[in-house]
Amino acid sequence: MKKEFCIMPESSLYSIERFYGSERHEVFEGRTGNREKSIKDELIIFITPFEHRIGKNSVHMDPKNQRWTKIKEIAQRTWQEYYNKTKEDFIKRYGRSYL
Repeated sequence: MKKEFCIMPESSLYSIERFYGSERHEVFEGRTGNREKSIKDELIIFITPFEHRIGKNSVHMDPKNQRWTKIKEIAQRTWQEYYNKTKEDFIKRYGRSYL
């Protein structure tokens, strides 16, 4: 299985490596092109299908859930540090700040 590069830090909220049965989730998704930007910027995580799209509190069923907003905050901080960018740079790229 091809390893996918991810700049996200390790966390108990998600996996940074694909595991059996996991699904890849682009941290910043949506119809504005943020999904493709997340892939390019390596802001991806691996979660179970239940966490991704099936469960009541899954990211696609309950995107405003505190867990998912925390992951977006982690991703923004990581992006800014990894790419040596500012909050304003992030807003230009992704449309808003999650901090």
